[in-house]
Amino acid sequence: MKAKEKELLTLLYQNRDQFLTSQKMAWHLDLSERTVRTYIKRLSGEIEANGGKIIAKQGNGYQLILNNASAFENLVHSSKLENLYQKNSVDSAQERKDFILQKLLLENRAIDQYSLADQLCISESTLKKDFSILRPLLDSYSLSLINDSDGKLRISGNEENKRALIMDYFFRNAKFTSIREYIDHSGYFDDVPSETLLMIILDETRKENLILSDIMMQNVMVHLALSIKRIKSGLRLEKFSFKPGFNQASERRAAAKMIERLSDEIGMAFPEEEIAYLTLHMAVKTTDKGNREKPENLEREVVDVLQSFHDDGHWDFERDELLKQSLLDHLPPMIARLHQGIKQSNPLTESITNDEPALFNLVKTYFSKMPSLKGLSISDDEWAYLALHIMAAAERIAESSKLQVLVICATGYGSSQLLHSRLMKYFSNSIHIVSETGYFSLNDDILKGVDLIISSVNMGSVIFGVPFLHVSVFLTEDDVSRIQKFIDKRFKGPKSIGTCSGLSREKQSQIFHQYFSRKRFLIFDHSYTAEDIVDTLVSLMAHDEAENFTAHMKDQIRLRNKMGNVAFSDTVAVPHPAMPLAETAGFAVGIAPDGVYWDKEHPSIRFIILMSPSYRENEGLKEVTQAIVRLLEEDKRQENMLNNPTFEQFEAMFRPLIQ
Repeated sequence: MKAKEKELLTLLYQNRDQFLTSQKMAWHLDLSERTVRTYIKRLSGEIEANGGKIIAKQGNGYQLILNNASAFENLVHSSKLENLYQKNSVDSAQERKDFILQKLLLENRAIDQYSLADQLCISESTLKKDFSILRPLLDSYSLSLINDSDGKLRISGNEENKRALIMDYFFRNAKFTSIREYIDHSGYFDDVPSETLLMIILDETRKENLILSDIMMQNVMVHLALSIKRIKSGLRLEKFSFKPGFNQASERRAAAKMIERLSDEIGMAFPEEEIAYLTLHMAVKTTDKGNREKPENLEREVVDVLQSFHDDGHWDFERDELLKQSLLDHLPPMIARLHQGIKQSNPLTESITNDEPALFNLVKTYFSKMPSLKGLSISDDEWAYLALHIMAAAERIAESSKLQVLVICATGYGSSQLLHSRLMKYFSNSIHIVSETGYFSLNDDILKGVDLIISSVNMGSVIFGVPFLHVSVFLTEDDVSRIQKFIDKRFKGPKSIGTCSGLSREKQSQIFHQYFSRKRFLIFDHSYTAEDIVDTLVSLMAHDEAENFTAHMKDQIRLRNKMGNVAFSDTVAVPHPAMPLAETAGFAVGIAPDGVYWDKEHPSIRFIILMSPSYRENEGLKEVTQAIVRLLEEDKRQENMLNNPTFEQFEAMFRPLIQ
């Protein structure tokens, strides 16, 4: 299946509730209408063989109808998640560019031009045009395209610059949307232990009191994974040293400990240069909790900038200590990045420049006058990070609150403050923002007393027991509507817990049997430990999953446990991964009638309900998790279940709670 055919398939799938004209699809896919119709005709047989059908209606276009949703989801998702750098066909100039860089850079090969032209089914003149497009990109990283002694083409330059280009081109620009996809679905890192990497980074940055946003955590994780791959291929950094004045003790200690632990974990020695290189990337991506010494003049410069905003009639930021402190936390690593020539991408730059162009230009105008930034080449991505802090402060003027809300944002403190302020703009009389944090900074203390989590990170059902709404950092009209519905519902008071349900019995039964089965239901006696039970339940979920599912799942459950306890009452625990791993979502249930020791706060857990969400589709999962929340308060149902611990009794007890 060609790349564009996969895109067409995905487009039809995502819009299966409506007709799409060939003109609209052609515009989305950058194809001609005739090509779209040709692809639809070519795909029809495969779609029908996998539970779907394309119908055509004069004047309306085409619509995908699903007869077997599960079979079709396997087709569309296997197409979407094929390795991005191993395509079956190379159709466009961009795809040829990706393919050539894959061979020359990722695989570190020398390639024969004539063989490459044949492989790509293009003329030599077209190939030369492609090379001419590549050269400016290579030049910007001080790399070059040369002929070796055998007449083959290869990329010449130092390893540090090659890694920088690999990071920026293949892994930094939103080809994936989560850490799991970055590592596990790129195809390039199949032999890298992703959960181990993440746990090591979390442990060592916390020990040194360093703060990484989720996006920055992702970048460091990919950086480490890339180091492993390059060293295994025999590609080592040249002698690496810092520019004068660069001294970051906390980052160096964290980097050294990460490398030491990683070396022990995978049995591979790392050169000293890798510690220095990792230290640099840590230093330009992290802030600490007030421990780093800031330049003496920086605070005065920040105060002057904020005074300038006020003097020129814009905003009175002088008394905003939160803004001042956030800028003083943000600017030192930013200045370090600029001096070291490290690029920092910002996923919100385009949105900010399009939605707030006047404010963006004001930020550039006022902050460019800072002596500490004079003479430095500053990208729009860096300006956009500063703009986030100003946008947040500008909308933080009239705050009041009532509902206890935790705000989570992946792109850092500035964007979480922006989301905070926009929430207050619409709901200042209804909510109180308890705190803003990153996904990987979550813990039990932060969640105490929280009524609602509002997050720009799609956490699915990972944080269990606290209501969760996924929103855009810019808070769309739909986001506002959904939050208002939650507030209205909360102010009306809690729904009485009982057997009444808005779902029919048939729908309850369908959802129950979609997620639970007799094969994944076990009774455990007192000889089992909590770890034994979780491991057994994980093994039950591993059927029909990837070969390494069990190991990944155990690592992800340990990672989730670091973020907070999964025992949600004295009797019920719901272990689950920090990131979805399964192709098909499901639950495995363990009943321990005599109780099992979970921890000192929960010495007698009787229901262990292992949740395994899918990284694809989780339709109906929300209803099941809400049913588990209801179960926490249903002592009588739990007692009846323990008196007769069979799958039939579990279904009779649990199914009516699915509402």
